[in-house]
Amino acid sequence: MQPPEPPSPANEPRVRALLFEVARRLNAGATWTDVLRQVAEQARALVGADGCDVMLLDVQRQQLRGGAAPDTDVAFRVGEGVAGWVVEHGAAALVADTEEDPRFKAVPGQDIRSLVCVPLITRDGAVGTLTASASRVDAFTAEHQELLVYLCAAAIRDVENARLYRLSTTDVLTHARNRQYLFQRLPEEVERARRYGAPLSVVLLDVDHFKDLNAQHGHLAGDFALKEFARLALCQVREVDALVRYGGEEFLVLLPHTDGAGAVRAAERLRAAVEKLPLRWNDQQLPLTVSAGVATWRPGDTDGALLGRADKALARAWAAGRNRVVAA
Repeated sequence: MQPPEPPSPANEPRVRALLFEVARRLNAGATWTDVLRQVAEQARALVGADGCDVMLLDVQRQQLRGGAAPDTDVAFRVGEGVAGWVVEHGAAALVADTEEDPRFKAVPGQDIRSLVCVPLITRDGAVGTLTASASRVDAFTAEHQELLVYLCAAAIRDVENARLYRLSTTDVLTHARNRQYLFQRLPEEVERARRYGAPLSVVLLDVDHFKDLNAQHGHLAGDFALKEFARLALCQVREVDALVRYGGEEFLVLLPHTDGAGAVRAAERLRAAVEKLPLRWNDQQLPLTVSAGVATWRPGDTDGALLGRADKALARAWAAGRNRVVAA
């Protein structure tokens, strides 16, 4: 399936100016989330929408998740909701009144009465959707739909590059970042700390007694526990931070602009939240706690030295009885 080539809308110069801004931000080192948020904001302004979001297919191409806000819990299966219908059929949808359209699936906390949703299409087919929404009925016209189709067709290369980068640096099971991402970004953060003196910390976390959990409840229960831990952790980290699946049951939180005391507080908040997490599997409560080692960059530290001190601090947390935070 080839990307669509709709006729150029009357305000093409404005669209081109907005796309130039996307390219400028990419060249300046903007993250993929920044790029998608920029595209969504452009679309919102172009059609006068109350809100706009980009959703992208996951690795298995079975579920849409927020691209401009990747840590959100909102998701649609292919074929589910208007966005799921759009990505399944590769066609745009203009909904004058959501209460009259059986495809619409309400999301708690959202006030949407009309919307226009268009697919993001590459040579491999639809890879996501862009949805502009409003709290009033009949907010959008066929001209708005044409404009968004044109915008998405023009921006799809940037969006697709961002999507592929995200998929290549994301752990499939937990949706945390993977080691590839860490080994790309950590040296950059260390260099920034060295050059500008900005504080930088890491928290290395280990799920306590994970092998015992697998042995008693099975590997599916273990996978469930890891996913629930990651879901909780992703809700706690800031946008500038990164949650990384470091290996097996080990995770790492990268904390730019955070000194040692701040990193310990963040680690302790997460540890306490995990301890209180209601985790049930087959009508049984799964015990889940984590141990954490915190390290803060010091002048002369390489990225390897920083990780090594966090690893030693984690070992001290194990030796002290687990379910605790220890600073290097």
